[in-house]
Amino acid sequence: MNYNRGHCRYGDKCRNEHICNDFLKDSCKFGAGCRLNHNVQSSSSRQGGRRSRPSSAEIETDEEFDGPYKWQLNIGKGWKNISNDHILEAQYSLPNIKGIKIYNTQAGVISIDFTKMRVLQKTNIKVRRMSAKDTEWLWYYRGDHCWYQYGEKGKASPIQSSKLEKKYQNNRRGSVKFTVDSTQYEISFKEMRQRNLSTGRKRRVRRRPKYEPSPNGGLRGITSQLKNMLSPSTNKTPEWQFKGKNQWYTFNNTGGCSVSSADIERCYQQNQTTMNFTVSGDSYTLDFAKMSQVNQKTKAERKVRRV
Repeated sequence: MNYNRGHCRYGDKCRNEHICNDFLKDSCKFGAGCRLNHNVQSSSSRQGGRRSRPSSAEIETDEEFDGPYKWQLNIGKGWKNISNDHILEAQYSLPNIKGIKIYNTQAGVISIDFTKMRVLQKTNIKVRRMSAKDTEWLWYYRGDHCWYQYGEKGKASPIQSSKLEKKYQNNRRGSVKFTVDSTQYEISFKEMRQRNLSTGRKRRVRRRPKYEPSPNGGLRGITSQLKNMLSPSTNKTPEWQFKGKNQWYTFNNTGGCSVSSADIERCYQQNQTTMNFTVSGDSYTLDFAKMSQVNQKTKAERKVRRV
C-alpha cells in the first residue's frame, strides 16, 4: 500500500509486493508509462520466485507445493501456511458458502470472506489462496432455490463453465452474452452478476474451483463417506417426497409446484440448511435438518424424506 502511495520506507527489503494495484486489477490508465512496477516476476523474485501474475488474492503459480492449492495468512511476518487448509478448500468450492471462521491461528479467531478474499474486521491480516495452473474453475449462478452450475446437465444453459473461464482469463473486467430460448443474458465479470437484458433482472454469479481432495479425503471426503454409509447402496438417484394423509408423494414441478425432486437434491448436496418454494402461490420452507416442510401462511407442517 505504501509503495503505491510513493513512500515505502523499506525499499527493496520490503516483504510486501511492489506492484501497481491498478495493474493487478487490469485498470491502470497509464499503461507502459506508469511510474509504478508492472513486472510481477521482478517484484516477486524476493518472495520465493512466484512467476505468474496474481489476481487479487487468487494467485496462479508455478511454485511447487504439496497439492493443487495452498491457503496462507500474513499477519505481518510474511506468508505462512494455514494448517488443514483442505477444510477451507472444501468450503470454498461450494458456491453457496460466503466465508468461513477458523480458530487457533496466531491472531486468534478470524473470519474469511470468500467473495472479497479478505479477513473481516482485521485490516492488518491478509489471506490468499495459491492455485495450480491446471485448476478447473466452475461457474455458478443463483437460481430461485439454490446455485446452479453453468452448462450443468439437465439445465437450459448453452454456455459452459470452461468457456466462461476462458473469457474471464482474457479479460477479467469484461462480459459475455448468451441466449436461452430467445432471451438474451449478459454476465459481467466485474460485477459477478448475470443480467436478463429484457427485464433487467440480475442474479449473482460465483467462480469456484472444482474440489480436489487432500490425500486423506478432506472434509468433502468425510462427508461423502457418511452419506454413502447412510444412503442405499444403489446407483439410483435419490428422490424427495412429502407425507400426504395416507401416502408419500414425490416432489414434481408440475401442478403448481415450483420445485422438483432433483432441485431439492441439488440444494441438499450443496449443504444448504433450508430452501423455499411455492405450490399454487403458497410459500413453503423445507428444513433439511428437521426433514419437514412448513406452509408459511397456515404454518401446517408435513414430514419430508429422501429415498
